[in-house]
Amino acid sequence: MAKNKNVRIVNRKKNTKRKSYADEKKLSFTPEVKTVIWTCLVVAIVLGVFYLITIKATGGTIFKNDKEDEKVEFQYSEILVGRSFDLEGDYYVIYYDMSDTESDEYENLNNAISEFEGARGGSNFYKCDLSNAFNKPFVTTNEPNTNPISAEDMLLTNPTLIRFSDGKVLEYIYGFEDVENYMTSNNM
Repeated sequence: MAKNKNVRIVNRKKNTKRKSYADEKKLSFTPEVKTVIWTCLVVAIVLGVFYLITIKATGGTIFKNDKEDEKVEFQYSEILVGRSFDLEGDYYVIYYDMSDTESDEYENLNNAISEFEGARGGSNFYKCDLSNAFNKPFVTTNEPNTNPISAEDMLLTNPTLIRFSDGKVLEYIYGFEDVENYMTSNNM
């Protein structure tokens, strides 16, 4: 009988499961680690969605633009009201609503501006769009301030032509007819 006991003990050892090295080294995530991983994943997805919405809203593209030949060109002929007094030398600034393109007054004014600007070769002539949000605080429907000393004093009507010399107002013309007449009579 002693031999049978030994056999049984041996059989018990053979039937027990042995853990392999791979089973012992498996990663076990605690609930805290799982929470951190899920939080990071959710944040990444939300940021990705906001990025895609931003790209779509700005009209951009996620991928590289095929138009590599396009060069950035700066235009210096359009300024804001706040910069009107900052320029040097003699210059003109025409203030008008550039978004109003359907009226006959606008068409006549635009033609006068083109001729006036062409006569000067585009130098010392600047445009200021009164429909621009940055210029809105300077627009009035009442009487304009015809003798401004600084940009803070500006109250403009549509359209207004001002002749400056080293940041000081020399001439102030406003109203469609007066501006057009001045521009056509002062073409060089």
